[in-house]
Amino acid sequence: MGKRKRHYRSTIERARLIAELTQQHYEPGNNAKCYKQVWRNVVRKVYPMSYRTFLNYLGVPPEPQQPDEDTRQLKLFQ
Repeated sequence: MGKRKRHYRSTIERARLIAELTQQHYEPGNNAKCYKQVWRNVVRKVYPMSYRTFLNYLGVPPEPQQPDEDTRQLKLFQ
C-alpha cells in the first residue's frame, strides 16, 4: 500500500471558503447563529464534514468537556 497523497492546496482553499461562509452567517452572542448552527445549517450542506473538522479549519479550539463532579465521591485533599 502506498501513501495517500494529500492535496494541501485544496485543503487550504476549502478552509478559506469555509471561513468566508462562516463570517457571513456567524453572530457572536446569538445562539441561533453560533458556530454549531452555522456548521449544521450552512457549511455541512455544502462541504460534508464533522463539527470537529469545521472547528479545526477555523482555528477555533473546541470547548473542553468538564467532567461532572460526583458529590458522593470523597475528596482526598481539601
